[in-house]
Amino acid sequence: MSSSDVEDHVHGPEETIAVRDNPAIGRYEAVRGGEVVGIMIYERTRHRIELIHTVTEPAHRGEGVASVLVRTTLAEARAISLPVLVICPFIESWLQRHPEQADGVIVED
Repeated sequence: MSSSDVEDHVHGPEETIAVRDNPAIGRYEAVRGGEVVGIMIYERTRHRIELIHTVTEPAHRGEGVASVLVRTTLAEARAISLPVLVICPFIESWLQRHPEQADGVIVED
């Protein structure tokens, strides 16, 4: 996904969370109403993407922002057959609750 590509996800009535890749600074950004409400920091190599840290703005916690970031990132990685190494504890616990999303995730490095 290039920085100009934005994938929209509907969250609740009339609320949309868009996810965009900002490769210049190595992060995915969740955007709602023009405001960045969450980020996922990553490192990408030719062989894999490492998901390092996920942050949601305090005012937007509990709104599903981080889940949208994780789902979008994993879907993109699967689409291009890029293995995912999870370093972020939030994503590790999220995957335990959503094991169907673990396809392509590297368990051990």
